Amino acid sequence: MIDLPETYVSAIVKLVLSVVALLLTLAVNGGLRRLLRKRGHDAAQMRTLYMLVRNAVFASGTLVVLLIWLGPSADLTVAMGIVGAGVAFASQEVIGSFAGYLNIVTGSLYRIGDRVRIGAVTGDVVDISILRTTVMEIGEWVRADQYTGRVVSVANRVVFSDPVFNYTQRWAYLWDEIVVPVTYESDWRRAEELMLEHAREYTSNLRAQAAAELEALGERYPLAKATVDPTLYLVMTDNWIEMTLRYVVAARDRRQVRAELHRELLQHFAEEENITVASATIEIVGFPPLRGDGPTGT
Repeated sequence: MIDLPETYVSAIVKLVLSVVALLLTLAVNGGLRRLLRKRGHDAAQMRTLYMLVRNAVFASGTLVVLLIWLGPSADLTVAMGIVGAGVAFASQEVIGSFAGYLNIVTGSLYRIGDRVRIGAVTGDVVDISILRTTVMEIGEWVRADQYTGRVVSVANRVVFSDPVFNYTQRWAYLWDEIVVPVTYESDWRRAEELMLEHAREYTSNLRAQAAAELEALGERYPLAKATVDPTLYLVMTDNWIEMTLRYVVAARDRRQVRAELHRELLQHFAEEENITVASATIEIVGFPPLRGDGPTGT
C-alpha cells in the first residue's frame, strides 16, 4: 500500500470534492433550467429568470469550491476577500463589468429578449452573463431594423459610461414618420386624406393595446400627453409641400410597415391625376459666353 504524505492525501480529497461540487452545480443548473421551461409561459421572462438563477448557481458553486480548499473553519469574509483581491489584481475591467451586471439586474435596464442599443451596438439581447451582454445585432450595413447575422458581446461596464436605449421595455412600440414632398400644384388635401387613411388601416390592430400600455407608462413616469392615432404635419418649403405622416408601430415591425405604406401610397398617388410627388430638379436656362467668342472672334 502506498503511503502518501498527509498533504498529498488532503489535496487529492479536496480535488475530488471540488469535482463533485462542480458536477452537482451543473446538475442543479440543468434541473432548474428544465423546471423553468416547464413552468414558464413568457419565453423572454423565463430566459431572464434562468439567467439570474444560472449566475447564482455558478456563484454558489464557486464559493463551495473555495470553502473546500480553504477549509470548513475558514471565515467567509476571508474567502471573499481573497476572491476580491484576485479579481482586482487580474483586472479592474472585471470589477466594472460585474458592477454593471448588478446595475442591469437591480435597475431593470434590460432583460433577455429586449431590443436595445448599448453604446454603438443595437440588437436583441440573447444572454446576460456576469461580465458580458450578448446581442444579436441589427442595422449597420443592412440600414434597417433587421439582423446582420453578427453576435456581439458587450462588456457590462459600458452601462455606466454610455446611454442604454431600450426599444421594448414597458412599451413595445415606436413612433415612426414618413416624409412625402408634393408639388404646390398638387391636391395636397387629397394626399393628406390618403396618407392618414392608410396609416389608420395599418395601425388599427395595435392602437388600442398601444394606448393602454402608454397610459400605464404615463402612470409610472411624468410623460407629456401623446396620441397613438396617426397624425399628419405640413411644412411649406421653397420647392414643395413637405407632408410628414406620424404613426405608431410595433418596434420590430417598423421596416415592414414602412415598406407597405410606401408601396400603397405610391400606387394610389399614381392613380390620382392631381397629386405629383416632388423631386429636386435643375433647369438650365443658358450658358455664359466662352472666352474668345466675342464679336470680333478674338
